[in-house]
Amino acid sequence: MDWLEFLTREIAPYSVIGILVAAGIMCWRAGSFHPINSRLLRFFINRDEVEDPVIKKSMADQAALVSFRMTYGVRSKTLHDAKKLAEFADFKNISLDLIGRAGEAFDLKNLEVIQKRIPHKYWLALPIIMLSFFMPAGLLSLGMTTSSDLLVTLKATKTDLWLSNHDATLMRPFFGDRAKITKSDCTPKPEAFVTPEGFNKEDRSILCGIWNDPTLSPHITREVSKQRRILFLAFGTCLWYALMAISLSREWIARLELSKALKVDRLLPSSN
Repeated sequence: MDWLEFLTREIAPYSVIGILVAAGIMCWRAGSFHPINSRLLRFFINRDEVEDPVIKKSMADQAALVSFRMTYGVRSKTLHDAKKLAEFADFKNISLDLIGRAGEAFDLKNLEVIQKRIPHKYWLALPIIMLSFFMPAGLLSLGMTTSSDLLVTLKATKTDLWLSNHDATLMRPFFGDRAKITKSDCTPKPEAFVTPEGFNKEDRSILCGIWNDPTLSPHITREVSKQRRILFLAFGTCLWYALMAISLSREWIARLELSKALKVDRLLPSSN
């Protein structure tokens, strides 16, 4: 596909965002800006234009090292270290991806597990608790952003409700039918009004005072917009912590599996 056409059509903003996200993930995995630098370099200098064999080999070695680091998530410093690690993993019959997921629990220099960084299996309950809290909280925040009502608490009666310019709905229960008071209930005869279950008897008069005040209508609209921004921020925060919990759980499981695999390997009798 023509890059100029790809970046100038209607999907251009999404294309740029996608490319930037992909580049960020690539550099994070590789632990280096080499992927971006090499692409920028190729815009001006072709690899075939480099004639010196030593420099050409050095560039190829660096590309191979970065590819290795990006593929397996292993932060080997040199290509020699990467080769040693690959040979070690092949000899021990251990996945390089497992070593990469174990992170700092594996000593790349001495090719051994750092036992003090191996978590106890019961520690896995921590990321599970985090995930069970932040995932529902994030989904709840995201769902609340779709509401055009303002979440408020009436100061006089401590009633929590969703307020709009036309009605007020109890916040609880979160699911199922909830009691509601509408602007049409503001009749001249309050004695004929039956207070819905869950509302305080004073809530109707307070709400009618709000609806009958013309200065409060635009204020409610502005506050709804502000509420959505806060809820989106809360959703992003919960999503971030949920991803951290998943990443932490994944890393700890890898550390336990790697420690177990190498420990079993040490217990095997050596063949003479």
